[in-house]
Amino acid sequence: MFEKLDILASKLANQQTIRALRKGLIYMMPLILIGSIILALINLPIPAYQEFLIRLFGEGWKEIGLSIHKSTLKIMAILTLITVSYAIAREKKLVKSGEVNSIIIVITAFSSFFAFKDNTELILSEKAAGSGGMFEAIIISILACKLFCFLYQCCDRVLPSNLMDYNGSAQIRASFRAIIPGMFTILFFCVARELFELIGLNAIKAMLLQDLYKNWLTGHNYSSSVIILLLTHILWFFGIHGGNVVIDALSEATPVVNSGAAITILTKEFFDTYVYLGGAGATLGLLVALLLCGIKSGGNKWLKASLFPTIFNINEFMIYGLPIIFNPYYLIPFLLSPIVLSLTAWVSVRMEWVPPITQEVAWTTPIFLSGYLSTGSVAGIVLQAVNLVLAVLIYIPFVRLQKGSHQQTCFTVFANLVNEINYIQERQQNTILNRHDETGVLARELMNEMKHGLMNDCVPMHLEYQPKVNYKGEVMGAEALLRWNHPIYGNVSPLIILRICDEANLTNELGRWVMKQAFRDFEHWSQQKCDKICLSVNLSPRQLQEDATLVQYIKSCIELFHIDPGFMELELTENATIDLSASTQNKLKQIREFGMNLSIDDFGMGHSSLLYLCNLYTNVVKIDASLIHNVSKDGYYGLIIKSILSLCDQLNVKVIAEGVETKEQVEILHELGCRYFQGFYFSKSLTSDKFLEYVMENGCIQKQE
Repeated sequence: MFEKLDILASKLANQQTIRALRKGLIYMMPLILIGSIILALINLPIPAYQEFLIRLFGEGWKEIGLSIHKSTLKIMAILTLITVSYAIAREKKLVKSGEVNSIIIVITAFSSFFAFKDNTELILSEKAAGSGGMFEAIIISILACKLFCFLYQCCDRVLPSNLMDYNGSAQIRASFRAIIPGMFTILFFCVARELFELIGLNAIKAMLLQDLYKNWLTGHNYSSSVIILLLTHILWFFGIHGGNVVIDALSEATPVVNSGAAITILTKEFFDTYVYLGGAGATLGLLVALLLCGIKSGGNKWLKASLFPTIFNINEFMIYGLPIIFNPYYLIPFLLSPIVLSLTAWVSVRMEWVPPITQEVAWTTPIFLSGYLSTGSVAGIVLQAVNLVLAVLIYIPFVRLQKGSHQQTCFTVFANLVNEINYIQERQQNTILNRHDETGVLARELMNEMKHGLMNDCVPMHLEYQPKVNYKGEVMGAEALLRWNHPIYGNVSPLIILRICDEANLTNELGRWVMKQAFRDFEHWSQQKCDKICLSVNLSPRQLQEDATLVQYIKSCIELFHIDPGFMELELTENATIDLSASTQNKLKQIREFGMNLSIDDFGMGHSSLLYLCNLYTNVVKIDASLIHNVSKDGYYGLIIKSILSLCDQLNVKVIAEGVETKEQVEILHELGCRYFQGFYFSKSLTSDKFLEYVMENGCIQKQE
């Protein structure tokens, strides 16, 4: 059953409009969290706290907080209108192609919203501008965006192409082309408003959402409360503030305890205390479930931040920011939790296991404290704890379902990121971090992780070492390779790491970290009597060009770790053309003068040039793996390799064949005169300790040529 539910929920969640809607709601997350925290601070039900702030700031200390609250949670419909219409517009082909600017669609949706509202002075009520108007804002955003794009395309097909031309700038011409679709979109909502007024839809809605509740509430039995809870939470799920709809009806049921009279159980305080744990849908249970078994990533920081307002039953962050609304994975537990919790509480009070609520407490009173204050008994706390556990257990299976779907989505976005980086790598473009789609968001997330790690000495990457050996398998050296085993995306290619760092201007910091880490490991090898091997560290051409103090930094690392520079090698990576300026050549000359080796990676392919052998003071060359892979298939590749070996021999340059994967390749290369090899045939990359074990097993070359 869960598998079928997962498939259905996944299809709904990945539907384009739903996905764009949720993205638009997530844009509001910072403002929602700000408003929620401020509201919790203002209403903190601790008399000493309130009195302290009054003495400190005066009677009007709440005004600033209320202003922040009004400018965030009280205008959620307006914010939704902007962010949702923007997110939907960004998904349209007209916007992606650059034909229509998304801001034109956003302001059309904004105008459509006011055209639909029945007001003469263009002033929205608090209910219409706040969460009470969320549903209308969402529906109008979706319809206005779709209608505008449809009409725009119709105009292109029907009207003459030169009708709306304007001999001005391209931006003015684009604005003129939006006049007709924009006008008819706004007109549509004006007409819709008049039709709704004509058929009396608002009166019908008022009857269904208010009078119907009052009728069902008569008698205050459990079956009535189930209907109330279901409809309230269905409204919540679709963006309508269900609590505001029924609050007047529920407030009429006040707690009464009279001798000889029946006790009213199902009051507003009953629901606030035992059912709305963290707010509608018992979202404190969802929050705990997410923290227990949700995705272990930066998203947990948001969840922890929302814990404070949720404890005070302010759950706008969970409803609109997570979001719960229009999230098919949470529909069932969001509806089921309140029903189960109300049943356990109702039975407990009816069976007199828990005293009835006799004291009214503020709705922002935290869980457990509200249970004790409202009943005057520890039993109220116990019942709240039981209900919280039940809510967590109800939510956990659905959290795990969404976790799997979320991870699959992450893998898809990550695959897109890999493809995009490969694409821009070939064309030498810098565009990945500037994108506004999910690929760009992921790239910026990875960038922030790396930036935070480099700044705080907690880099998420690590180094592994691939052995370089002779024909006998004896170790002559190792190459330090950058690895990142991400907790969500698994192994992140170094190509992705380097490309993102290049765009984010983190190349120098990353290069220095790699160098320092490699030198530290080499010092450890030396202490283990393994000091006769050569360690090569990749050096980006960009770092070589831009890092003005590179030579001094290398010297300081050598002195810090007491390393013989003769066993260290800097490997120039060939993912970009190496700068041959006088400044670069001077740096390389200084590096060679204090004893370090220099090598060229991927020689024979890409940007490589024979002039590099002369101009870059190189004494080591690594033959590109693509040549090695074809040496057993095509004799011409053997001739190319033999020529490289002959040339390097005359220039007294050491040659290493990288990417060796088969015994046949080793034999052919050996016959051609190649002495040193690197590749999976001998070993994959190893951690520092595993590399030491490899050296102990295979031995190292005592005298290198």
